[in-house]
Amino acid sequence: MPTRWITRLEILLTFGLVLGCLGALAGLATNAGMAFFGTPDGTGIPLRVFDVPAEGLAAGGATIDAVRADVRVSPDGAGPLHGLLYLLMWAPGTATWLLAVFTLVRALRRARSGDRALFSTATAQDLRRLGWILIAGSLVSAVIGMVAEAILSSMLLAESYLFYPPSGDVLGVVVTGFAALGVSEIIRRGLALLEEVEATV
Repeated sequence: MPTRWITRLEILLTFGLVLGCLGALAGLATNAGMAFFGTPDGTGIPLRVFDVPAEGLAAGGATIDAVRADVRVSPDGAGPLHGLLYLLMWAPGTATWLLAVFTLVRALRRARSGDRALFSTATAQDLRRLGWILIAGSLVSAVIGMVAEAILSSMLLAESYLFYPPSGDVLGVVVTGFAALGVSEIIRRGLALLEEVEATV
């Protein structure tokens, strides 16, 4: 059956979507506990520390120029503002990924039930929507996360910075979004050409 691989991929992504939603709910519960009851043991707010002293770490004949460390900071007691800022650090990106996976699952479901499988107008529209979700969502999430991390660092660390560069994953997600837009345009133009050929015949 030509749509068998589509069905399997849809099942796999649906399973991943369910697990992602459960993980997001667990994160929200942790955030709420941090905001109103204090940080649980073994958890904390992940922050980045730059210019960490590195004396004695380099071997002979080598020099360490800069060290960056990822630390987990646990505020003392309940901190509603800490919880809100930490929520802004991870929730927009998580929501973007969940929405993107949901859009992809819906596109696969439509493709499986359609006459032309993946080569259809609905698939082109879903891919265009997926592309803009990845592009806009990742950029907005990166900006919100940078601002939230800068504020949290100024509150919880002795030394902080005004600008925290986003993760390198943002560039990959944006490129993936543009790739989805490109595939959508290819399908759209292919369908237009196919309609012209069918009309001619």
